[in-house]
Amino acid sequence: MPSTLRSGLLWLLLVLVPAGWIGISMQEEGDRAAEAATTEQHPELSSITTMQGRLASILGSQALEAENPLGTRPMAHLAAGIVLANAGQRERAEAQVQLAADATRNAPEPALVAAVRAIVQAWPEAGQLATRALTAEQWTLVQDRMGWFGSLARAKLDGDPVAQKHIDEDQVWLLYGIILAGVWFVGAGLAGLALVITLGVFAATGKVRSAMQPMPNALTVLGLQRVLGETFILWMLLFMLLRTLAGHLGDGTPTTGGVWLSIALTFASLGALAWPLWRGVSWRDLRDATGLRMPGSVWRLAWMSAASYVCALPFMGLGVAIGQWLANAMGDRSFQDVSHPVQELLPGADAGMKLALFVVASIAAPVVEETVFRGLLYGHVRQQTWGWPRWLSITAAMLFSATIFAAIHPQGVLAVPALAGVSIGFCITREWSGSVAPGMVAHGFHNGVLLAMNLLLNG
Repeated sequence: MPSTLRSGLLWLLLVLVPAGWIGISMQEEGDRAAEAATTEQHPELSSITTMQGRLASILGSQALEAENPLGTRPMAHLAAGIVLANAGQRERAEAQVQLAADATRNAPEPALVAAVRAIVQAWPEAGQLATRALTAEQWTLVQDRMGWFGSLARAKLDGDPVAQKHIDEDQVWLLYGIILAGVWFVGAGLAGLALVITLGVFAATGKVRSAMQPMPNALTVLGLQRVLGETFILWMLLFMLLRTLAGHLGDGTPTTGGVWLSIALTFASLGALAWPLWRGVSWRDLRDATGLRMPGSVWRLAWMSAASYVCALPFMGLGVAIGQWLANAMGDRSFQDVSHPVQELLPGADAGMKLALFVVASIAAPVVEETVFRGLLYGHVRQQTWGWPRWLSITAAMLFSATIFAAIHPQGVLAVPALAGVSIGFCITREWSGSVAPGMVAHGFHNGVLLAMNLLLNG
């Protein structure tokens, strides 16, 4: 096959295979929703909704200005009804409950809707009279299904000083956590913005140079530039195959053993790296081409990992703003609906499950994703565009690899800009150091921080 035709086919596959991944994931999500509907499984309250509801209860009316303050999911509407009632906005609270009642997909059971409606209607009253607006069975249903929101409603309508004190103490600790997180992200984000600007100026003046090098002629003859792209495609196909096989081993219920199996299969997908070795590329040349090496001393790895992390934050912030704009433009979507399956599993998980989730998010995913996205895919695009002006080659490699990285994640289209922003931050140190190791450390730290915040905000 002619070289030009082979390269064109490869680029086509680099778009079509991720598109197929996204399509299969959407189909699986639809199948799970249909199965839940036919088996009368009730939708669960998202942990993201709980975090947002607790935040809104602290921040007050300013955090409740949006049309759907906690998102567009039916269970989020019920949660918003309770929070709005607590804020004295009874009319809006009743409207949110009605939206949940009118839902045709992932609709809560009518008994739960009726119970929350009764709570909203009884909220202005005080003491035991308000409590008697619900039966004991209704209170049990609300507290079992609505979690923290049910506890808030019971404490407010019961007039129980002990329950109210417990809610207030939890909110105080949450407020401390919010302040700490705000200081952390604002401080690190500003530091990252300053570093990105500084690196840009230094790169333009030649004071900072790329650590990436063009491939030697011998490797070009072997077609290693294309081999990197081929290996990325094979990794995606292998990963999808392994995930499909794993899906047939259980009944779909998340378990600790299932998460550890997912971790093992994630690492097993790196078996795709055997392809370039089979094509005649030495391990040393492959390691150099993909950045699978240390950027220097342990100290250099540490400070470059810190640099990678802070560089990602301003791009992530920009991505969040773009995602919010997209949500507003779409009208029927809410940025509050964005969440990752790991975030949903973490609250309420036992110690073994929490450990497994932290390992998959902070070790397995960073190692594999940095290897294939910043190593293989970024390296492929950079080498294929080496003859372009350097700034254009780097920009193309960053945007192409970041977009695919973000698009295949399960958070949905609204999260793509934020995830792509994080990816761009990791690409900066990939280019700067020539290694994916700083990105691995920064990626793992970033995921660990988000999971820790998830635990804190869910109480």
